[in-house]
Amino acid sequence: MSANLPHYITGGEVHAGDRVHYHENGATVAFVSDGNGGEFSSGYTDYLGSEEGIMLRDDDGEHIFLHEPDDDLEFVSRKRKV
Repeated sequence: MSANLPHYITGGEVHAGDRVHYHENGATVAFVSDGNGGEFSSGYTDYLGSEEGIMLRDDDGEHIFLHEPDDDLEFVSRKRKV
């Protein structure tokens, strides 16, 4: 991955598919973009080339767009890629 992806406040890169808490609510990173490229979960590839930021899909199905990570975005887990 050559994209310059955003980082969590703790330092790790944000990746599509990550489980997170945002304002204490569970969510999944739907896509993360540097404005030119990025990582996209299934069903979100149409966002390729969208502005820099992170799209979250919370557990109620709502979408939240963050221009950059903040203190309220907390990494929970990542599926291991095989």
